[in-house]
Amino acid sequence: MDILYSLGGSLVFVLSQPVTVLLIFLGVAIGFTFGATPGLTATMGVALFIPLTFALPGDVAISMMIGLYVGSMSGGSIPAILLNIPGTPSAIITSIDGHPMARKGQAVRAYGWALVASVTGGIIAWLSLVTIAPPLARLALKLGAAEYAAVALLGMVVIASVIPGTALKGILSVVIGVGLSVVGLDQITGQARWTFGTMELMRGINIMPALIGLLVIPELMSSMFQTDMHAKAPKSLKGMLPSFREWRFQAVNSIRSGFIGVALGIMPALGGSVGSLIAYDQAKRFDPDRENYGKGAPGGIVASEAANNGVTGGSLIPLLTLGIPGDTVTAMLLGGLMIHGVQPGPRLFDTSGDLVWNILASMLIATIAIIIVGLIGFRFFVRVLDVPRHLLTPALFVLAVVGTYSLGNQWFDVVVMLGLGVFGFLATLARLSVYPMVIGVILGPLLESEMRRALVISGGDWTTFVTRPVSAVILAIALAALILPTAIAKWKSAKNG
Repeated sequence: MDILYSLGGSLVFVLSQPVTVLLIFLGVAIGFTFGATPGLTATMGVALFIPLTFALPGDVAISMMIGLYVGSMSGGSIPAILLNIPGTPSAIITSIDGHPMARKGQAVRAYGWALVASVTGGIIAWLSLVTIAPPLARLALKLGAAEYAAVALLGMVVIASVIPGTALKGILSVVIGVGLSVVGLDQITGQARWTFGTMELMRGINIMPALIGLLVIPELMSSMFQTDMHAKAPKSLKGMLPSFREWRFQAVNSIRSGFIGVALGIMPALGGSVGSLIAYDQAKRFDPDRENYGKGAPGGIVASEAANNGVTGGSLIPLLTLGIPGDTVTAMLLGGLMIHGVQPGPRLFDTSGDLVWNILASMLIATIAIIIVGLIGFRFFVRVLDVPRHLLTPALFVLAVVGTYSLGNQWFDVVVMLGLGVFGFLATLARLSVYPMVIGVILGPLLESEMRRALVISGGDWTTFVTRPVSAVILAIALAALILPTAIAKWKSAKNG
């Protein structure tokens, strides 16, 4: 009852302030813009807009930042569906089924599923944040280095197994991505790895130039040679939102995926990419229409979007209760909170209880705002497909270059981005998917650091990964995900033969 009373009072307080509600909606709209623009990220959006909140009262500024965070997680699905260019790393999985639906003339329906799943995942995240934040945060804190390394490996195995094509190609692609992630100086020994005597490579390959190069540039290069690469802009937005009967069929998938996102969001440094991967894998396993995954299955979009929006609440759990950011965006939020005199941690609920409940109320309002901003904004974002290709492709290319350069004001980042872009284009011609490469780049540092930390703790004993129950279970799931699809396919082939 105390929770309901505190939350109800905070909702009434926030809703009674029109300026705060307006700024939450503005934050969601800005988040959509950053998420929907290839080359821009949620982290960049929060970082750029934190200084603009200095003049605002602390609670209002924090509410706007929460709206920006929530909106950016949903906006990435727009270019992923329309252009096959994920606006955020977590939207990579959305593009697997979203863009095929768009090319079939179902872009509106695909985006409608993404919106509904985003709101469902956001509400599940909010409920988790309100009701079970402290216990879940304590549970995540008990996980050790071996468990985090196992989860990172699971994410790589899952993407290698769910991407259409042979598992061997998926594994090769992941290995390439991990190889890119280790370029630079070893953080422990200081030894140069794959730097080829180049000073610029000693600091490693930054993740955003790698993501832009592998995801955006191959798509732009392909669009110059193929006339039917992009979906056609829909003439009508009729039938965007799925009917209740359709949603009921995907209800279990969306709820399960939302909880997967929450669970993965709690674990620092994992975030929406891993949550979307695992949710997609589970959706494919349980869906009777699993054969259509990768070809335009709504269940794939629902799983990805519900999971990456579930991450928003999950990553706020360790942030608010322990002061530990769950990902790069919440790291920016942590800085914004501290700038406004708020110190997240175990005592936050006692020292600033009213502010915490205002944050929770703002998140609920921002989650509901997703559907409003998304319905209105899609009418404008979809018009990008009406732009002539000879104008759209150079504009996106310039945006990719400018976005890459602005990350660190380094021209070498642009060179790396273009080099990886050409490599990614050649890989797609060889029918080698770039998505596992991206996951390898993202999870490679986590796998390496946590594996080495686990070995240091165990005195170099490799059995620590199988003697610890949680990590052993995760590794068993990863092994099953890698072997079972091939074994089942061979069994079916032998049975039919």
